[in-house]
Amino acid sequence: TMKNYLLKFEKYILSIRKHISRLKKKNPFEIIILSIGLVFLLLLYFTIPIFYNYQNFDKEIQKKVSKDFKLDLKNIKGIRYLILPTPHFLIEECDLYFSHDSKERILNVKKLKINVYFKNLHRKEKIELKNINVNKADLDLQFVDIKNFYNHLKYNISKPIYFNNSNFFFRDQNEKIILISKIKKFQYFFNFEKKEKKLNILGNLFGSNFDFKWEKNYSDPYISESSVRFRNPNISIYNKFNLFDNNFTKAKTSVRFLSNYLDLDYQFNKNNIEFFDNKSKNKIINRSTFVGNIKLDPFFFDLNLILSGVKIQTVLNNLFLNLHKTNKTSHLNFNGNLKINLNEINSRLFENLVLKINFLEKKINLNGSSLNLKKIGKINFSDPIIYEKNQKIFIKSKIKFDVENQQELYRKFLIARQNRIDLNKVYFEVEYNIDDGNYFVSNINFDANQNNQSIFQEVKNIQQLNNLISKEFKKVTLD
Repeated sequence: TMKNYLLKFEKYILSIRKHISRLKKKNPFEIIILSIGLVFLLLLYFTIPIFYNYQNFDKEIQKKVSKDFKLDLKNIKGIRYLILPTPHFLIEECDLYFSHDSKERILNVKKLKINVYFKNLHRKEKIELKNINVNKADLDLQFVDIKNFYNHLKYNISKPIYFNNSNFFFRDQNEKIILISKIKKFQYFFNFEKKEKKLNILGNLFGSNFDFKWEKNYSDPYISESSVRFRNPNISIYNKFNLFDNNFTKAKTSVRFLSNYLDLDYQFNKNNIEFFDNKSKNKIINRSTFVGNIKLDPFFFDLNLILSGVKIQTVLNNLFLNLHKTNKTSHLNFNGNLKINLNEINSRLFENLVLKINFLEKKINLNGSSLNLKKIGKINFSDPIIYEKNQKIFIKSKIKFDVENQQELYRKFLIARQNRIDLNKVYFEVEYNIDDGNYFVSNINFDANQNNQSIFQEVKNIQQLNNLISKEFKKVTLD
């Protein structure tokens, strides 16, 4: 039979290889002839699968793919065997599904390449699959697809799956595209020798090239690690998850942006996320941290973000812009408290910014926020509001300034001796144009009950602020 013939053919090749090794030192010319013959026979061996009939091979390859890759191939159209560049099957078109979810199609693939191992090419039913290659595909993904892939990543052992030069489209629940990522290389595989499962992605997101890596070593299967690095801007994120305890997952996340660091030590389960301060890392320069608690049902958070090495202008601009967006779209059940501390401020005038933000039933409140004036006193914000005017974003707040050192106040703002008075508090309003970075200050009062009309004057620099304050003190002494 054909099967017996192919078995004899394989044994014949092996006998020739042994014969060549014996003749290495005896007859070089004979070795050359036999080597040419061996190459010819090997080429003949690799081309054997070309002569198979693949009309009814669909079910066979479906079984192999399901077993080796935990994927289902459906609606297969055309299977060919090709020898170059390496032996492989080429499926002209098919639909790809996860084995555990036969309803949600991952994608329709054209020219699906399945590489095979060299051995057993003479027995069609025993050909072993090596890896799957998809090139220039467009993956249209929704949340259910991400969930299915996570389950595949978490529970399945798979032979290598590769995507090259493809596009990933992510859609929301309304099927609107919210994210597009160009993927140069997607490598998903299990290293049987090292007992490691790995996922490597090289691509582009938001116009920035990134390199993502995820791995789990099954000698310690409770721990998984991942990292992502963006090239421009230079951002690195590292994650480590420990699933040893059934009650909760322990995790560490480190974020590096330029020369700034944010470290998160936390644990979570289906009901709660708790953040801790890892004080052993306090010696790191420009290190920020996050502490507090998030309850998931009902949703409520109480968080403290301690920032270091960040410019006050950067904090305020990003915070107020995001608060303005949140105020427009906030959900009735988005409730909680967020406290932001910026202790290290690179400023000759200010220090220790504290922002207290309360979210309650679609309302945002910043009362209780404060900023210290170095060696002089404390600025307290009340009734701050964020609003839009002439297509620009503004924040306006009432200010109560507690004076703790009068002499330093007068020295700093160059108040003449004849204009100095005994005071403990100063009241005024401040308005800040987030888009242009301009500050405006209203009439300054030294009496909380005095109710003047608010007339805002622009303050561009410290000299203008000195002149404004000096004028107000002159008014008081003249009165």
